[in-house]
Amino acid sequence: MLKHEVKDGKLVVYLEGRLDVSVANEVEEGLTELIDSLGHRKVLLNMKDVEYMSSSGFRACISTLRKLNSKEGSLKISNIKPAVKRIFDVIELTSLFDIHDTEEAALKSF
Repeated sequence: MLKHEVKDGKLVVYLEGRLDVSVANEVEEGLTELIDSLGHRKVLLNMKDVEYMSSSGFRACISTLRKLNSKEGSLKISNIKPAVKRIFDVIELTSLFDIHDTEEAALKSF
């Protein structure tokens, strides 16, 4: 199960390590389970402990974004390390996601 908590009525999920092909399906399934079982439509992915993301990790995030969009919800991302942010920029996904420097700023933006 993914480490998570509810803050101000929003689901905050803390991702960590390497989001690559070896864990992406588990992360995607865990996010889907949390969203479905807890009924949250406002989700924040805190990536302060994510060291690397592969295309599989991005796929998990995009899948979660689509799921929330279909429920008229929203997804925010915070605390992306510079190396991971560069990957977002290179593959031009920065505009797809609502990215914030801090968890606090992301929570306030809902």
